[in-house]
Amino acid sequence: MAAATQREGAPGHGGGARYLGRGIYDVAEVARLLRRGRGQIEGWTRDSWTRPSLLIGELGAFFSFWDLISLRVVAELFVRRVPHAQIAIGARHLATRLGTNRPFAHEHLATVGSGFFAEISGTWEDAGLSGQQAFGHMVEPLLRPIVFNDDHMAAIWRPAEGVWVNPAVQAGAPCIDGTRVPTRLVASLVRNDEGEESEHLADVCDDYRLTPDQVQQAVSYELQLAA
Repeated sequence: MAAATQREGAPGHGGGARYLGRGIYDVAEVARLLRRGRGQIEGWTRDSWTRPSLLIGELGAFFSFWDLISLRVVAELFVRRVPHAQIAIGARHLATRLGTNRPFAHEHLATVGSGFFAEISGTWEDAGLSGQQAFGHMVEPLLRPIVFNDDHMAAIWRPAEGVWVNPAVQAGAPCIDGTRVPTRLVASLVRNDEGEESEHLADVCDDYRLTPDQVQQAVSYELQLAA
C-alpha cells in the first residue's frame, strides 16, 4: 500500500509564540492518545542509567504534535519487537539522512517485520542497521492515517473515522474532523461518568452544528481511548 500522499500547508508559527500551531501534550495525554501506560512513555522520553531516551520533548516538559506522532511510531516499533538500541540507531541515521530532528514524523518512514525502513532517494534503507540493507518491495508504510505537508512532515493525524488531530486546532486535541469541537467535550456531554445519557444527542447536534453520525463517532473514539 502506498504512503499517504495528501498535502497540507505547514502549521503556522506566527507571532513567535513557541507553541502556536505545534500542538501541546503532557505525558498523561500522550499516554491516553496512544493507549499506552504513562510509565512506558516516560521510559522512552527520559534518560536512565542503562540507556538514553529515544526522544526528548520539543517543548521542554511538554510534547509537540511531531513528538506525539514520533512516539506513535516508537510504540509500533516496540510492538514489532524492534530492540531499543536498534530504534536509537535508526533515529540517528534517519535524522541525518532525512535532514530532520524528528525523523519518525517523516512521510518516508516505514516498517516491516522486526526492522524499520525509510525511503531515501528513491530506495528503501534499513534504518536500524544504519542503511546497510534495502527491502523496498517488502516495505509496508506505517503512517497511513497521516496527512503530510510539503516538507513530508506529519501535519494531521486521523486516528479514527470522523476524528482529526491537527496541531493548528485546539492545541492538537482530538476534534471532530474538519471542526474545532473536541471529541472529549462531545463525549462528556452525551455520556456521564457512569456511561449514562447526560444530554440528548439532538441537543448536542443543535448546539455545535453537528450531525448524529459526527457525535457518535466522537463518542466511539473516546470510549476506545478509555477502554
